[in-house]
Amino acid sequence: MNMFINFLVIEFNWSNFIAFFLGIGAGFLLLLLIYIYAVIKSINKKFNLHKVQEEDIDEEEIKWMIEDAQKQFKNKEIRSKEGFGTLLLRVNKELTYDIASKFYPDSKYPYLELTIDETILLNHYITDRLDDLLSGKIFRLFRGMTIRRIVEIYDSKEKIDNNKIVKTAKKHRLGKIASSTMKVINAVNPFYWFRKLTFDKAINLIILKIALSLIAITGEETYKIYSKKVFNKDKTITTNIEDLYEELRTELENEEGDEDNE
Repeated sequence: MNMFINFLVIEFNWSNFIAFFLGIGAGFLLLLLIYIYAVIKSINKKFNLHKVQEEDIDEEEIKWMIEDAQKQFKNKEIRSKEGFGTLLLRVNKELTYDIASKFYPDSKYPYLELTIDETILLNHYITDRLDDLLSGKIFRLFRGMTIRRIVEIYDSKEKIDNNKIVKTAKKHRLGKIASSTMKVINAVNPFYWFRKLTFDKAINLIILKIALSLIAITGEETYKIYSKKVFNKDKTITTNIEDLYEELRTELENEEGDEDNE
């Protein structure tokens, strides 16, 4: 009985009681420090970056590559031969490959020299910028269209313009008399003017502007990812939506001016 009482006294001694809770507190503190360390490590390794072979790539050279790709896409003959969508995909693919080759000249597959994190981020930046572009008032009407429909609209216009009969009529100005007659008839037809001002001019110009902007966006974001500059500081982009609006307005005015002179 006396031994049992002595055991209870030892168990409930204040010094042992305090030591017990200090041990628990130290354990929790250690776990907290381990957790903080793990969080810091995860932040530092948030993006797995792959070191490039060539770091000193001139920005102006990349801009020239983008402009060259856009110039190639603007070529009506090539666009008519390959098709709007096919040419756009090819130009973007070749531009991406050429930019990647600048940073990995010795790689057999330079466009595959990105980590999974970098690839996801590249797609994220391109889609975000395209979303911003299509949020503008002029471009918004295309958001509900399928890509197939947009390409078909443009390809149909290209095929009509490149038709031999249409070319011959334009060459010999055979449509001038018919055009004058139709203008009188269609002057009171609102559907004619909607089709004329929207589909014949604006839609085709807008589609072309979107494609050229997509080429620029692809080139700029590819450069930022491969150069790793996107991880250091967000840079001001070259493509400007307001400039696109102004260019579009000017081209539409020029189109109408040319038509009035015919």
